[in-house]
Amino acid sequence: MSPIIRNIVALLPFSFTLNIVDQPQQVDLDTTASNYSLHKHYSGSEFFSGFDWKTFNDPTHGKVNYVSQAEAKHKNLSYVSDHNTFVMRTDYHHKVEPGQRGRDSVRIESKENFDNGIYILDVLHLPSGCGTWPAFWTSTTGHWPEGGEIDIIEGVNGKDTNQGTLHTTPGCTMPTNVDATGQQLRTDCAVHGNDNQGCGVKDRREDSFGPSFNKDQGGWYAMQRSNSGIKMWFWSRKNGNVPADVKTGPATVDPSKWGKPFANFPSTHCDMKQHFGKHKIIINNSLCGDWAGAVYQQQGCPLTCDQHVMNDPAAFRESYWKIRALRVYTENNRELDYEGEADDDYDNYAVDDMVVYSEEY
Repeated sequence: MSPIIRNIVALLPFSFTLNIVDQPQQVDLDTTASNYSLHKHYSGSEFFSGFDWKTFNDPTHGKVNYVSQAEAKHKNLSYVSDHNTFVMRTDYHHKVEPGQRGRDSVRIESKENFDNGIYILDVLHLPSGCGTWPAFWTSTTGHWPEGGEIDIIEGVNGKDTNQGTLHTTPGCTMPTNVDATGQQLRTDCAVHGNDNQGCGVKDRREDSFGPSFNKDQGGWYAMQRSNSGIKMWFWSRKNGNVPADVKTGPATVDPSKWGKPFANFPSTHCDMKQHFGKHKIIINNSLCGDWAGAVYQQQGCPLTCDQHVMNDPAAFRESYWKIRALRVYTENNRELDYEGEADDDYDNYAVDDMVVYSEEY
């Protein structure tokens, strides 16, 4: 205490000084920082430099042939479209020849590794239709499931609503009384003994996925990862109350002002540092496979999933991602020469995406 303050306190009544000096301080147990600074921004051609196009066999056993970046560009499966949007899509021109892995599609993974922070995807269109299985997620760079997986956008066959899910090693569970708007599906996040379902939360809003999402020209998905837990939000493009820092992409964001998330995974019974390590950001569109194929017919889709994928290319016209931007914020304070994004008039965006350049093959 400085001499000036000490002298002032000496002149005050004893009862008053006791309140100042000896009053216990309240401790905020939530150590999650409210303000995050922009660390990485991807839009347009920056996806080509910041992500790798993966060509391995689909780990979820999909009827899909993931192609390289060069092939994706040549076949117009990855390109920059109107308003500097990034498009990655499934082939919708050709039947799949017998003996091939499946229909051409795209899976990209970030070159950089990420951990705690805020992830915001501004997306105009999601892959939709029978047989599709789009996902926006982050996953361990190690031996899965060690290091964990966080699914932010995921659904199948263009049906139902979005689902956010954690996949972990044993020992990570969720309480049943979480503060969130979504429907809790499971509380045990462990992969083994759970048919790899993890602990999922289903968004209750129809426009969070599928044709309704695309009709509204998409929206914003955000995920906050911290040692205190993981939270996920969604705002439709038609929502008049989208937080300004989510909508315009400034240099800093404050998730404490975003309201209640649709999914909330607190660290109460899950050591986040133990179960989640360095992650890659992944965006892909699989076809059929362990989930989309398993529920294909019960969701009212024609033929079998494999037959549909192999023989009906025109059915995959809506099977594409159209992304305005992906931003990653961290707790590190740093200066960036970035002023955010314009609050565009979304009526100017093409509803049916058109290829800016075309190469026949």
